[in-house]
Amino acid sequence: MASVLASTPAPGTAGGRPAFSIERILGLGLERPGSCLKLHRPWTGGRQLNSSRPTSNWYIGRRPRTAFTNSQVNVLETVFQVNCYPGIQLREQLAARLDLDEDRIQIWFQNRRAKLRRSLRETRLQLVQTAVADLGVRGRVKAERGDQRLEEEEEEEEEEA
Repeated sequence: MASVLASTPAPGTAGGRPAFSIERILGLGLERPGSCLKLHRPWTGGRQLNSSRPTSNWYIGRRPRTAFTNSQVNVLETVFQVNCYPGIQLREQLAARLDLDEDRIQIWFQNRRAKLRRSLRETRLQLVQTAVADLGVRGRVKAERGDQRLEEEEEEEEEEA
């Protein structure tokens, strides 16, 4: 059974190659970018906190915030434009290529999707507000026209009488 599983390509692959590979998305070869900086991760080594600033008890076991470089963000944004729900294989490829943890990449995509939903929601709200404002202006214009017509009709009735 193990030999059968090993010989069949994984789902979402084309000829044993992932359907969404970083190289295909970015149009690059297999070389690693030299511009990506290695980030400082003191929590991956020993349990030492060698920070010079004072920390509260709440902060002691907490993982420091990941600082993405511009080149890492550019690659992640490019991949997001093609596939906003990357599978584990693509996330692992990104992790290896960008020198990040796979779980940080997964969280980045979750946050980016939330940002996209929020911007779409704000755009829809602005469209509704614009439409309501336009209706309000049109309503006032129609009301003013209606008032003018009423005044004209009243004047005509007075002239007839």
